[in-house]
Amino acid sequence: MSTTSDGYNITVGFSTTNKFTSAFIRWLTRSSCSHSFIAFNDSALGMRMVMQAEAWGFEIRPWKRWNRENILVAEFRPKSGPLEASLRNISKRLGTKYNYRSAIVIGIKSLLSLWYKNRFTLNINHSPWKLTCSEAVVRFLKKGNYKTVAELNPETTSPGRLLREIILHPEEFKKLDINARYVLFDKIIKQSPKLYKMGKKARKKNFKS
Repeated sequence: MSTTSDGYNITVGFSTTNKFTSAFIRWLTRSSCSHSFIAFNDSALGMRMVMQAEAWGFEIRPWKRWNRENILVAEFRPKSGPLEASLRNISKRLGTKYNYRSAIVIGIKSLLSLWYKNRFTLNINHSPWKLTCSEAVVRFLKKGNYKTVAELNPETTSPGRLLREIILHPEEFKKLDINARYVLFDKIIKQSPKLYKMGKKARKKNFKS
């Protein structure tokens, strides 16, 4: 669970819910999460907030309320460089509509990769008026010049793909929380020695607690 006592402020996280739509997204993208978000402390309100793209648009809400409705899968603190300016930049997109077109493309791309065991590049034109959850986080990190996302296409990157890339770059991201019960459902993570080793450690920690 995210706090503010460890000296960090801005974090990026991954989550899911018990809803059928979340389970379908995890199955479709073969990953442990169905959603990604940005969290930060708001000094004016005195609360931790979550910035995210939901079905109704790009929004912000208190962490405590978000936490009642979501299951945290993983959370990381970006440590390669400051992201305050990047947060201000992405906040200009608040109220933006959800990018259903990109979400469909991500699903098609995942299915094609699953069926043909190949990598498919499906590019679509960027719309400044629409966002998906992972697109918002990728654009946020790109604005902060994070090398982890340098080669990722914001509009075709799923939350699961972004999570795998962040796990593989501990030099840029500090692990704050890993829910191994979900992470180890990801077949790609289980098939990768480096990713599985990390998930296995988290599993032992979670199962003891």
